[in-house]
Amino acid sequence: MILTGKLLGDCSPYIFNMIYDIDVRMLFIECVDNVKQTEPNIRIVFPEIISYSERNLQKQTDDEYMDDLVVVERLNDSTIQITTYKKEITLELSAEPFTEDT
Repeated sequence: MILTGKLLGDCSPYIFNMIYDIDVRMLFIECVDNVKQTEPNIRIVFPEIISYSERNLQKQTDDEYMDDLVVVERLNDSTIQITTYKKEITLELSAEPFTEDT
């Protein structure tokens, strides 16, 4: 099941900031409406992470360009896969992801 539209709403997929906090077991993805914006519009929160893995999708890191959210997909009841332009993240969660305004 694709969750991208539900989580992003009307916001663009441009990622302003992505933080995995291992101490609180949460992943935060903050998005902006355009690449020139200096403050995020929304924060997508993936809480209660049981396991986290990521892999780079590019052979060379391209830090010149802003990353963007391609798809957030539920693979099963507890597993979500997040694909961005630069990486793929797989999470096992014990709670539902949600969005909050910044």
